[in-house]
Amino acid sequence: MKRILFLLGTTLSVLTLVACSSPDEQVETTESVKDSSIMEAVENSSLKLENAKAESSQPTETQEIVEEDRGENPTEDHMELLQAYGEAYANFKTINHRNEKLKELMTEECIQMNGIDVETGNALGSEGKVTSIYQNDRDEYAVLLECIQNGSPIRILLLAKVEDNKIAEMTYNTLKREY
Repeated sequence: MKRILFLLGTTLSVLTLVACSSPDEQVETTESVKDSSIMEAVENSSLKLENAKAESSQPTETQEIVEEDRGENPTEDHMELLQAYGEAYANFKTINHRNEKLKELMTEECIQMNGIDVETGNALGSEGKVTSIYQNDRDEYAVLLECIQNGSPIRILLLAKVEDNKIAEMTYNTLKREY
């Protein structure tokens, strides 16, 4: 008898739990997808000019043609800006020294957003070079640097948006080799 009551009680408990539980919950998941675009390497204008001179039998005429094309192509103008921007980040004696060079290359809003106008006592120094410049389909660029900062090698990726031949937005990223 005790056994029957125990089985009946257990069965009722299980049925009560099953009946009271909510039906399968539907979990709603959302995924966010960022707008991504492909960046391609941008050819350096000084290399293009040297190649044109080397291949031409009349270097002065070729040089004039390249310079005329340069005015029509905003990417060429941006290349000089981006090269100077990368060099400012790669080669400086102090943070204040770097920031003084950057002020000439950035919009006022970008200077304010990134604290370029703030004086610091940081003695960080850097020596390096621009290794690559990439561009996507808009006026957005990636500048890759290889530097030695206070004796340690470091790779830096600068992301920049250009407006009116000035850096309007920027992001500074250090790259770390995992393996």
